[in-house]
Amino acid sequence: MTEHVAYLWKLVFLGEGGVGKTSLVGRYVYDSFEGDYLATIGAAMHTKPVKVDDTLCKLVIWDIAGQDDFAQLRKAYYQNASGAFFVFDTTRPATLQRIDEWIEALNAVTGKIPIVLLENKVDLESRIERAELEKIAKKFDMKLIQTSAKEDTNVEEAFLEMTREILEKSRLRKRIVEP
Repeated sequence: MTEHVAYLWKLVFLGEGGVGKTSLVGRYVYDSFEGDYLATIGAAMHTKPVKVDDTLCKLVIWDIAGQDDFAQLRKAYYQNASGAFFVFDTTRPATLQRIDEWIEALNAVTGKIPIVLLENKVDLESRIERAELEKIAKKFDMKLIQTSAKEDTNVEEAFLEMTREILEKSRLRKRIVEP
């Protein structure tokens, strides 16, 4: 007999093209890594059950294209998202330059939802100052997690952090609603 899924949440991945969104999703959902870059067209959806404490949750993960050509489409993909990851490439500072635009576009559709900042490709030498990253994380009230899809560094931890944050928010909302 299968366990009852207590929660179903939609997660979206934000960030410029080539930062490793698809690789992070592939590593988490399928425990695989493809080294060749192939741009996502539109969006790709994946599902994965995850157990946090004694609660079974199902994650519906949307890997959304980062290229500007898909900017208008992204807004439709943000609908009903419970949480988001903003991914940037630690070797390319330019992938952080438009974070304000990305977060603003997301919040315009979803309101304030949990967002985790993923510094990806930490297996390579960073070209971004730590103080700048901490400032950005604080500005948007995000947890910063260093990841490498290639070396499977903190990928599982990033998804667990997000799931715990959404679960806590859901339980709090439930307590407020119940008499």
